[in-house]
Amino acid sequence: MSDQTKREYLVGIYYFAGWWPEQPNKYHTAGLNWTADYPGRVPSLGLYVEQQTMDKEIVAAASYGVSFFQILWYPPLKDAGKEAHAEHLNDGVSCFMASKNSHLMQFCVEYVNHAPFTIETDEAWESTCRLWAQWMQHPSYLKVDGRPVFKIHGAHQFLQQNGNDPARVAKQVKTLRRIVQESGLPNPLVSTGIMPYEKPLEEHIEAFDFATTYMDMPMLPVTETPHPYSELINHAVGGWEYQAIHADKLYMPYVPSGWDPRPWKDPRPSFDAPTREEWVSAMRIVKRELDNSHRLGIPGSIEHRQKAFVIYAWNEYGEGGIVAPTQGEGYMKLEGIRAVFGSVGSKPAEDTEEADELI
Repeated sequence: MSDQTKREYLVGIYYFAGWWPEQPNKYHTAGLNWTADYPGRVPSLGLYVEQQTMDKEIVAAASYGVSFFQILWYPPLKDAGKEAHAEHLNDGVSCFMASKNSHLMQFCVEYVNHAPFTIETDEAWESTCRLWAQWMQHPSYLKVDGRPVFKIHGAHQFLQQNGNDPARVAKQVKTLRRIVQESGLPNPLVSTGIMPYEKPLEEHIEAFDFATTYMDMPMLPVTETPHPYSELINHAVGGWEYQAIHADKLYMPYVPSGWDPRPWKDPRPSFDAPTREEWVSAMRIVKRELDNSHRLGIPGSIEHRQKAFVIYAWNEYGEGGIVAPTQGEGYMKLEGIRAVFGSVGSKPAEDTEEADELI
């Protein structure tokens, strides 16, 4: 695989592995399959996160210029009854690492630390850090200037889980850095999640290298019909610009591919999915902002900043954040990514004989 960190821009997409065939599953709300009402969201490459699905998804993403999946990882639940089949939430990491196509793109891990998914003891933290360090040895793990990239999902939750003590947060992050370096890798680039219009106290995020956002939306009134996508992308752009001016750390922009959680009966406002023109425009805007602000992206070596952003999301089918090919949109969002970023880097895999064989 070519070293994708040599690209001028890194295009990342969040990957949620919460799709399994056993009942209950996330295609059902209150016992009813919501795909009958939202058939356009049905994925084209596989309903469930299984090896054959991941193999196809890697080829599709890499073929259209995607650099990496940022895969959500959840610690095992003490009480398995809190979420049935929660063990499948981590199938994304295992399927990517096992894929015959993993050389085509990269991946990194985002530790999801919202309740009830927490790591509660120092012993469990150290053990889990060793597991993460092992995954960072994978040849396709995302590295910037040789440094593995990693994220702790929520800065506020992590602070609370560590007794609201910034010194303890710093100690835990230092433990992660130590264990990764003991495994023979360089000091990792550790990020954390914040909201786009907040400026955390400096001591609360001092231990981290940069920050980013999983997803946010303007809290508009809930209406019978969704709000326009322009409201969603304008909210995101305003957040990037706020962070570029006010943040103590570099900020990696997030781009919403949509937000409409009505299948899950989520009470928050919904927004239209972007049209092809709106989506290409969103890609052009994030490219422009990365070009114009030295405060956006991932920190690299001295005097180097990696231009990078991450899209919400590959497969948040229930929430409407979708880049994966679907019955309704086909490959539209991937085509939009390639229209703006696809010429960067190596020849798209779909144009090679190798890709034909892999699919």
